[in-house]
Amino acid sequence: MQKKTLRRLLAAMMALALLLGSIPAFAAGEEDWMNILLLGCDSYTKNSRQRTDSMIILSLNTRTNRVKMTSLMRDTWITVPGHTNHRKLTELCAVGGPDLTIRAINDNFDMNIEKYALISLEGIAEVIDLLGGVELDVTEAERKALNKGLFDLSSLSGMEQLEESGEQVHLNGNQATAFARIRKIDSDYVRTERQRTVLVEMARKLKAGANPATLLSIVSTLSGYVETNLSLPELLALAQAGLNVDLDGIEQFRVPADGTFKSGMFDGIWCIKPNFEKNARLLNEFIYSEDEEEAAEEAPAEEPAEEAAAAEEIAGEETAEPEGGAASSEMAVVVDEAIGDAE
Repeated sequence: MQKKTLRRLLAAMMALALLLGSIPAFAAGEEDWMNILLLGCDSYTKNSRQRTDSMIILSLNTRTNRVKMTSLMRDTWITVPGHTNHRKLTELCAVGGPDLTIRAINDNFDMNIEKYALISLEGIAEVIDLLGGVELDVTEAERKALNKGLFDLSSLSGMEQLEESGEQVHLNGNQATAFARIRKIDSDYVRTERQRTVLVEMARKLKAGANPATLLSIVSTLSGYVETNLSLPELLALAQAGLNVDLDGIEQFRVPADGTFKSGMFDGIWCIKPNFEKNARLLNEFIYSEDEEEAAEEAPAEEPAEEAAAAEEIAGEETAEPEGGAASSEMAVVVDEAIGDAE
């Protein structure tokens, strides 16, 4: 297999790993946290990018296995790096690609992001269909809104309207993607919550029912919709770690935070003007803060020598299956096969 093709496939596998909030072993070092910018756009080709409808900072702690997700408001009025003019954050990817978007976020929110993954909505819709759809809580207002916003992104879905609302309603790829884009019934702030919900439920579905055939189908589908600047070793580490996280423990945030911005018409443009100093502080506190429970875990009490020896003997006789179980092993098989092809 050519290295270029392999890298695209591994980028797709990395996208799956990111959806699962995986913890990359390669990132351990002086800094425990790794921040990756996830970008979702309407469509993607190698030479053409559009505005990003979704921007999420995925923060991974390699020491404690904590995972955090921070949504960035698309209408944030932000200084363009290297220029004196301003644009909406959503426009920067179309103007200067993911690199310009990352520079703007780093400059204005005091961040250190270097890595990104860009995926089109078509890719997300098709992956949801390959997973057999997702179950989401949908209000009647959301049901009506998503039906009005349906787009034929996935050929596996069709344009079937959603007929049911309530708890744990089954949505196909096109319906779930339309759900994630709703904002007219409430606000863009609520929409960012829906986007994170869809990502987490995709991960939950994948973790519950992943098998080699499903993984390979998803990787093949995603390879044409994903762009990333992660290296091959990084992609391999992310993919292999993909199914070992507690999805119920993911912490979530949004910037600008409530009470730290003004929104409305400014010079004829509707936008959000944040207090960047306050939001930079809040964002960094959210990502890097350590709670008392975690601090206590860093200094566990010493167990008696006899008990420690007994525990070691038991561990040698019987190895417990890691969280993620067979699905995690299957992900490892897929990665090992990819490595073999590369060699």
